[in-house]
Amino acid sequence: MSRVTKKGRPSLPTESQTATEARPIRFLGIWRIPFFYGWVIVAVVFVAEFVASGVGGFVTPLFFKPLTEEFGWSLTLLTGAVTAQTIAYSAISPFLGPILDRFGARPVMLFGAVFAGLGLVLLTRITQVWQFWILYAAVGALGLHEMGGFTGPVLVTKWFVRLRGRAMALATLGTTVGGMVMAPVLGFLITALGWRDAWGVMGLGVLVIMVPLVLLFTRNQPEDMGLQPDGDRTDASPSREKEETVQRRAKDETSWTLKEALRTRSLWLLIIALNLVHLSASVIVLHLIPFLTLQEGVSAQAASLVLTMRLAASSLSRLLWGFAAERLPMNLCLAIAFLSRASHPLALALLPYPVNVIVVIATSITGGGFQVLQPLAFANYFGRRYTGAIQGATRPFLTVSSLVGPLFISIVFDITGTFDLAFLVAGSLGVVSAGVALFATPPRKRSSEGSGATQDERISAP
Repeated sequence: MSRVTKKGRPSLPTESQTATEARPIRFLGIWRIPFFYGWVIVAVVFVAEFVASGVGGFVTPLFFKPLTEEFGWSLTLLTGAVTAQTIAYSAISPFLGPILDRFGARPVMLFGAVFAGLGLVLLTRITQVWQFWILYAAVGALGLHEMGGFTGPVLVTKWFVRLRGRAMALATLGTTVGGMVMAPVLGFLITALGWRDAWGVMGLGVLVIMVPLVLLFTRNQPEDMGLQPDGDRTDASPSREKEETVQRRAKDETSWTLKEALRTRSLWLLIIALNLVHLSASVIVLHLIPFLTLQEGVSAQAASLVLTMRLAASSLSRLLWGFAAERLPMNLCLAIAFLSRASHPLALALLPYPVNVIVVIATSITGGGFQVLQPLAFANYFGRRYTGAIQGATRPFLTVSSLVGPLFISIVFDITGTFDLAFLVAGSLGVVSAGVALFATPPRKRSSEGSGATQDERISAP
């Protein structure tokens, strides 16, 4: 059972504490849950990720062509909305992380769902590009990221330790499945109803699906329900197996404060590597469809099919890395995934169509696990107790390339009429990121006697 702090909030149990007989968990006091409730949380996050990606992120470029046709906005102006969202998100994340650690995910996800739904409805009324920038930024930074993009992985981290890899893979699978399913649906809505009504339908869908789901099913951490992470149970009777389980949990549950994490070499290597590779990632997420439709002359329908196949491969990647991360060193997993992702813009720039598309789809099987590996790396390296604060505080550093990258690619295209040069730069930086990731090994914590000082693995390693 969890202890209660002076402020009345449940704290994570210490290793000396043991759980009593697990009481039956009932939904709404009626239906007994016959399995670990953490898997219900995984399902909730899956749906949240599905909805978030199905109304933003992957499918937003589908609106670029009708917006250009109606208003004459250039690709750089349209991409400015993405940059505005990144700026807003960077400003909010340092405050969002501690809020998650203190109050839990439920109120944050509920706020995000309501804000995103209403914001999407308001997008139906835009007539000026600045309105598009402000509303799109607000929907993403104050809505979709709270509903799923940032909050979902943090919530899964709270519920799982040993099984965190597979849980994170299944939960974040909703991102790629959402884009894969909703891309053709949204393409149909834009054609049949127009881009304005398509956004309105999406906004109402977010409200109808997510508000009741969050209210009924979301719980902040297993200790709130008298449970242990991963559904583990312990009792007071000693045995070698139970002792080994406790020792393993103690190792897995080592938690770093934000101040301690910021002093490690590992954190900054992760930040550098992620920044370098995010430029390659933005190429595929934001510019694949414009590349196909504007440079290669592919129809919007064919481009949507390519997007669907790439997202299907990326879904396999999440499952692959979710299980692999439980067995392989995290830095090796990151390096392989980063190198695979770097090959995407290089293939698009150097190979003819459709060979380049085939290579992108094939390498997405190993290069599409970003949303699994990034939160896993932070959680596995620095623990779950302060994971919201750590991930929130580092987000502004992680968004540097996301801030300048999409605009750089769009400006190069508007000037030269081709994506090739920008894609070569993005791919080259991605290759460098794989090398940096290899050096981002897990930190080791050692407290100096009487001081509690935290030191990096370079100092504490034997």
